[in-house]
Order: sequence, then C-alpha cells, then structure tokens
Amino acid sequence: TAISMGPLQAKRALYEAMSMGVDEAVLLCDSSFAGSDTWATSQVLAHAISYLGDFDVVFCGRQAIDGDTAQVGPQLAEQLDIAQITYVQKIRELDERRIMVERALEDGFELVQTKLPVLLTVVKELNEPRFPSVQGIVKAFEKSIKILEAKDIGINLELAGIKGSP
Repeated sequence: TAISMGPLQAKRALYEAMSMGVDEAVLLCDSSFAGSDTWATSQVLAHAISYLGDFDVVFCGRQAIDGDTAQVGPQLAEQLDIAQITYVQKIRELDERRIMVERALEDGFELVQTKLPVLLTVVKELNEPRFPSVQGIVKAFEKSIKILEAKDIGINLELAGIKGSP
C-alpha cells in the first residue's frame, strides 16, 4: 500500500506507484493537514497507518527534496513505536519475524538486524524502479485511490497542520 499526504494532485504519483506494481493507494487529503512540518506530518502518517491496520515493514525515502531534513521517517517510527533503520541500501534477509539489511555509511556499510515490524528509510541503491508498462498503467487507472481525511483516521486536529507544527 502506497500512502501520500497532500492535495488531490498527489493522486498522480499514487497512480504511477500502482502502475509500477503497488496493490493499493491511499491519499491523506484534508485542509487541516496543510502547513504540516515534519512532526505534524509524522503524526498524520502514524494515525493513517494505524487506521489501515497490521503491517510488517514501512518504507520511507531517505529524505524529502523540499525540506531535506530526513526527519519524517524516524519521527514516524517513534510515533508507531517500532524499530527503525535508516539509509538502507540492501535487504539481505527477511522472514515473518525479522529483517537484516545493509545500512549505507560514508565508507561502506554495516549489517543491521531487527525484529518486525520495522520502518526503513531507503537510499536509491536499494532498488531499480520498474518502468510502468502499458498494461500496468491501464490496471492502475482501473483501481481507485482511497482518500482519507482527518476524521477518518481519528487524529486530533491540534496535532496536524500549522496547529500541530512546533
């Protein structure tokens, strides 16, 4: 399941993700989310993930290109009260209870193992993205994107948007 928080225009990115093989997509879209800093963003995402139910691995990018802070992933892991591993460049082992990954360092990597569930922030070396096929694009647009608002995920509005942004 791919999740994005933003305006309705973010549906385009979610359709692209589905055309590349994602099964489901969820857009967190509510005017009360506008102006969220990294802390408020992680609050909204954590509430949405909890609302959606059980999970084993949460994948996040290393950092956003606008704020460039690399804070949302780690803050999200804290909100979900799960282990986190940052800068993951390769998944070595994965089973129903644990994961072992290579974590990128400036001069090499380190092996890190933890139990599931876990949040991983990943670097581009982790995977080569699929190019969407024509069939994948058609299938993506046959699916619907679930749109969730603040009331759906049960978040206190004091934790989201400008109000929730310290």
